[in-house]
Amino acid sequence: MMRCLVTGGCGFVGSALVRRLLAESCEVLVVDDLSRGSRENFGADRDLVRVIEQDVTDGLDRVFSSFQPQAVFHLAALHFIPDCDADPARCLRVNVDGTRSVLQAAAGLRSPASLVLASSAAVYAPADGPHREQEDSLGPVDVYGYSKRWTEELAAGFAARTGTGVGIARLFNVFGPGETNAHFIPSLICQMKAGESVRLGNLSTRRDYVFVDDVADALLRLARHCGGDFVPGQAVTVNVGSGRAYSGHDVVEALTRSMTGTEPAAVAPVVDPSRLRPVDRPTLLADPTLAQKLLDWAPRTSLADGLRAAWDRPVGAGVTLT
Repeated sequence: MMRCLVTGGCGFVGSALVRRLLAESCEVLVVDDLSRGSRENFGADRDLVRVIEQDVTDGLDRVFSSFQPQAVFHLAALHFIPDCDADPARCLRVNVDGTRSVLQAAAGLRSPASLVLASSAAVYAPADGPHREQEDSLGPVDVYGYSKRWTEELAAGFAARTGTGVGIARLFNVFGPGETNAHFIPSLICQMKAGESVRLGNLSTRRDYVFVDDVADALLRLARHCGGDFVPGQAVTVNVGSGRAYSGHDVVEALTRSMTGTEPAAVAPVVDPSRLRPVDRPTLLADPTLAQKLLDWAPRTSLADGLRAAWDRPVGAGVTLT
């Protein structure tokens, strides 16, 4: 039984990962400040998970020392871009200082733990084609992207200093049931189910959508890779995406056809200026070849199947979106 510590484990991706770890008979400890997440997101498994309610920036040495994890998944972050733009200092504190706190605690373990950092495709410079980990230049366009770039640097430095197996997962646009932020797909679903006028932002941008359970699978595989076949001192960075990009219009059409049985024209989204972002790259697309090669991983859930799953439970426990 592998002992796994998950920061941000009560959130959207975190709770999916925790459920997967429990299915693999792992012992799981979650550290989460519960600002977005909830224990209820574990569903029937909620009594099987020990949750420590704590901000990751507060110092985690005692938690790590007591639990002695064999794998650490650092998912805790402020990642809804409008929130990051509204409070850049908080974004940097949570994302950068929080990562530093996790790495400091991990350095004090009696036996090294494999460490997986959830990063983001937001670290890449804008491009029209697919992003490749080793070939594409980094060039964030907002404070969130910069915060993730700096957390990657911290993790890579930790790997170089300690020889620990470190994996960096650059997540593209994760979607599925139980979202905890007002991202495009859950906001769209909630408005459609409410029968209201659908008000959205920029629908022309193209995004690589990857289903949350497939992301959890990739994170687990990356941890196993970092616990075994890795080069000491070198962090492993992989894209976690589908390799296909869809515009907002594509998503509206797919959701309308599959869930309402009406023609896409029956849902006419209104562009809401308040939902437009100051900087919105036209395309964000993964080349997932390296993850396929190193981790034997590929997403198994199509956009249509993922949208159907998200329709039934678009947001997590206690979350209300408009």
